[in-house]
Amino acid sequence: MNLSSEDLQSKLKRHSRLGHVKRDKAFLRQVTLACSCPGLTLAAARERMSNSSMAGLASFYRFEHSEVEVSQIRSIRDAVVAESIPLGSEVLIVHDVTLLDYSRHRSKSDRRAIGNHVGMGYEYVACLAVESGTGQMLGLVHETVVSERGPDDADVMDYNYEELFSDFSEHEKQKMKSNHRHQMAVHINGLAKKLPGRRIIHVGDREFDDLFIIGRCQQTGSEFVIRTNADRNVQVPQYPWIPKQAFRKKEKGHAIEPDWVCVELRDLIQAVPVRTYKTVPVDSTNRVTDSGSAARLAELGIGVCKVRLYRDAKRNNRYFRTSQTLCVNMIVVRETNPGQTRTPLCWILFTSLPVDSEAQQNHVVRCYELRWKVETYFRLLKSGYQIESYRLDNADKIAKLLVVLSLAAMVVTNLKSSLGLPAQGKLNDQQYRMIKGAITQINNPELSLELRLLALIVKFGGWLGRRNDPIGASKLMRGVLFLLASLDAWQDHAPLMQEAAQNRNLIRKLLGI
Repeated sequence: MNLSSEDLQSKLKRHSRLGHVKRDKAFLRQVTLACSCPGLTLAAARERMSNSSMAGLASFYRFEHSEVEVSQIRSIRDAVVAESIPLGSEVLIVHDVTLLDYSRHRSKSDRRAIGNHVGMGYEYVACLAVESGTGQMLGLVHETVVSERGPDDADVMDYNYEELFSDFSEHEKQKMKSNHRHQMAVHINGLAKKLPGRRIIHVGDREFDDLFIIGRCQQTGSEFVIRTNADRNVQVPQYPWIPKQAFRKKEKGHAIEPDWVCVELRDLIQAVPVRTYKTVPVDSTNRVTDSGSAARLAELGIGVCKVRLYRDAKRNNRYFRTSQTLCVNMIVVRETNPGQTRTPLCWILFTSLPVDSEAQQNHVVRCYELRWKVETYFRLLKSGYQIESYRLDNADKIAKLLVVLSLAAMVVTNLKSSLGLPAQGKLNDQQYRMIKGAITQINNPELSLELRLLALIVKFGGWLGRRNDPIGASKLMRGVLFLLASLDAWQDHAPLMQEAAQNRNLIRKLLGI
């Protein structure tokens, strides 16, 4: 799906049912504004674009203070995203959490301690749908804002689904609702009902390494790719390549299966036989990046084996035994020649996907690599839309705003792919030379119109043409807006514009410059 703003508006009109025509129009108006101005807050954008700045600001705050429930507009967004995922298709659901820091916003009475408990604000839990083949962001299928009151989706998600926790006190149950691992398990349960008929692959980073999450995927018929911390003992078949120092005596948990042994996972991953996989550019923190920003090139190997997870799981500082051992495939991706002074890159992935062939193994790693799409989304919220600068006074209003921005992000992030630009990072050499050359020859009819328009857009958007500068979504949208405004002015006032072009000194005189 590669939505334009017009396509999104059309889909939203079909699904908007907020109980009143004016409410529907107000919601659509905010989404349109967000699509057009990714470099501004909506209040600032409304002030800039409206003929009456006070009326524009009133429109924005009136929507935020309206009686529209967050769950209502989330259901509209969810329906639009679900419509873009064909039945029978494979889709990744990337789960992640980011912190919204409102430490200086004392008006927000429902803030909570975040991060290291020094900052104050909200936790934002996102479930982002990504097309597994193309890596294209499809949009959010669910989200939660966690305030002092807990997560705001308890009315649509069953946080008490697990019978093992039935003897928890009300205080313990409320505390568990804010546990990220429990939230992901709850969301997996709910999303199975929201997206029937699709092959769902839940993807999570190390903070979601949890037996209840894996078990919930198995019980709902969903697949998973979850990175592990490698801080446990596991059961494995008696592979001949397992070193003696890896063997451990069994600790608490289920009995060891016949012909299986208990090993320390940290020792196991160093012994798994690997084949040559690929070379990737990584930064100084071992994150995969573009070649221009790389600290080094990491040569990776890939290996697989089966493991059983048998130890008790933890919730609220209490341990629980799952109904049975959980058998998963494990993929190890590790740097084969890290050198003496570097911390080697190493990913250990638990998955339910098949790993019998090289292509299947590569697909699992590709699913995990696409997890970084959610980081792009979070960066657009914070740097582009400046979500942490809004002076709305509670989590409910921030949650409404986030629904609007998540819809706009579908358009803004997909704009780059439609123009053939990388999703993030710097341009490659060919792209840079092509666009830079077109900027210097915008009026050259021998170049394609599409390329010259792209060059004009990035020029209007503020791209300086420096080799190491990426072309971000905000620059593109600013350039598009400027170009469309220029075309509208020329179309509506062509004679005046022609006279103005011939009398530039008169314009300078009027402006006093």
